[in-house]
Amino acid sequence: MDTDFFWRAEMAFRAAWPAEQENELGGWVARRSGGSIRRVNSLNQLPGCQTLDDMLLDRTEAHYARFSQPGIVRLMSFADAASEPVLVRRGYEINGRTTTLRASLVPARQKQEDTIIVSEWPEPIWLDAHARVSERDPVLFRSMLDLIKGPKLFACACIDGTIRSLGYGVIVDQILVIESVATDGAHRGRGHARRVVGSLMQWAACQGVGESVLQVVSDNAPARALYRSLRFETELYDYFYMRQPES
Repeated sequence: MDTDFFWRAEMAFRAAWPAEQENELGGWVARRSGGSIRRVNSLNQLPGCQTLDDMLLDRTEAHYARFSQPGIVRLMSFADAASEPVLVRRGYEINGRTTTLRASLVPARQKQEDTIIVSEWPEPIWLDAHARVSERDPVLFRSMLDLIKGPKLFACACIDGTIRSLGYGVIVDQILVIESVATDGAHRGRGHARRVVGSLMQWAACQGVGESVLQVVSDNAPARALYRSLRFETELYDYFYMRQPES
């Protein structure tokens, strides 16, 4: 188990989806941006973090209570496993499971398809399409994009003047992180997302980046089949959330 690369990937994911606020608590990091996206509104592990105890959980719950949010803890399968029983004892319940996938990038000389549009910054049409095909708050999402540092590329599949699929990539620590891949529900299964993700992989490979990572809901079979077709065949680690019980 290559935990060094796992941590590199984990830090790259956080840089590709930054939180507005980050506060260290006992060797963990409390991320907060508001809204309903758990990854930026949860307590996250850091390398060498301590096992959760009641004192740290009390601090976590008090921290998020100031924002009228429940305490949410994100746990990774390769990190400290002793914290989960502490959370279970406190009545925390598991919410969802996500798998991290890895692919090697190989530079390839191929012409960019006419239906694929790429830009170093999200154009208004890209943002409008994202708001249409995703369930995320468009204001919070745009604020998050403004916080990203480092090389990034936004791609979309535009069919007959309408964006049907999109996503973006960020290069962090010589790793391409692929994020926010979404496709119009009525146009899935037509290869649009595959071409979008492929264009991001080609962009990074041409810059000498050799690895790409992304995260997918563990039981999303269609998405996992898509990513396998793009050589995302190596599973790195899983993560899941545990949520504070309601009072």
